[in-house]
Amino acid sequence: MPKTEVISQNDPQCANKAASVLKSGGVIVYPTETLYGIGAIGTNSNAVERIFEIKGRPHGKPIPLLIKNIEMLSKIAIDNPIAASLSEEYWPGKLTMILEQKAELPELITCGTGKIALRISSHPFLQNLFKFIEEPLTSTSANLSGGENLQDPQELFETFNGKVDLIVDSGKIPASKGSTIVDLTLNPPQILRDGDVDSKTLKEFIDGHS
Repeated sequence: MPKTEVISQNDPQCANKAASVLKSGGVIVYPTETLYGIGAIGTNSNAVERIFEIKGRPHGKPIPLLIKNIEMLSKIAIDNPIAASLSEEYWPGKLTMILEQKAELPELITCGTGKIALRISSHPFLQNLFKFIEEPLTSTSANLSGGENLQDPQELFETFNGKVDLIVDSGKIPASKGSTIVDLTLNPPQILRDGDVDSKTLKEFIDGHS
């Protein structure tokens, strides 16, 4: 692959350019409000396979998806009352919810679990991107599998140049624990990863809406 293109998030054509790359089966590195992620259209099996190859990610490890809105959630997953309450309180934002899978998705996304992890991001780039795409976006962190999360655009370029098609440069992202992950397929729901949403506050909210 030739040298990876880098585009500033502030470029007026940024979201449109990224959408074009994604629609053609490409892979991008993009910013979120927590970390940089590696993105492909989540329904494109070949593009999802590329992400595993780029990261050296072992098969059997599911990949979360970013979605545009609640309507997209209802097409992909089986909604439930707790998810509806959480989405009103925390979305768009730093909470990932695991729900029962509804739509047919590439095997590598769910790894046969029948579950899918979803989030709506508040990041301006992603809000703009979803004006141009109508499919979910993969949301695995932009790093090599087992390595540290990369938050500096120069490090991202050095790591992924020639491997991904486009890098969206949003500058250095402040340190983050990532999104908090809650599994709503379990009863009671379980918080699987502590992140930027306070776990104690989240548990109290869930208990109050169960």
